[in-house]
Amino acid sequence: MTAPSNMVTWFQLPAADTRRAWGFYEEVFGWSAQRSHTAAPQLGAVHGEIAERSDELRHPRLVIRVDDLASSLRRITDAGGRVLVERTEIPAIGMAFATFVDTEGNQVNIVSDM
Repeated sequence: MTAPSNMVTWFQLPAADTRRAWGFYEEVFGWSAQRSHTAAPQLGAVHGEIAERSDELRHPRLVIRVDDLASSLRRITDAGGRVLVERTEIPAIGMAFATFVDTEGNQVNIVSDM
């Protein structure tokens, strides 16, 4: 199954207490840490993580899958966004990512196949 393009496919939520945070989201939405890391996209599955809050992860972060990283980065800058991390390859998983800041100051990651 191919992951849909231009959709949020992963998220990161910062937390001071990850166990408490997972408990909250499990109680409210039925999410669980075990089901959040499934490799294959599944309808209704949670694909993300709750991680320790750090200087690098202070706010929620989204990951959007795109078909073409280069053209997406061009559209981002044309629309007033700013590229924070240029295209970076992750050979171990066959993907590349970049990070941008939108017009409202939010950091967002985009990923594509290499």
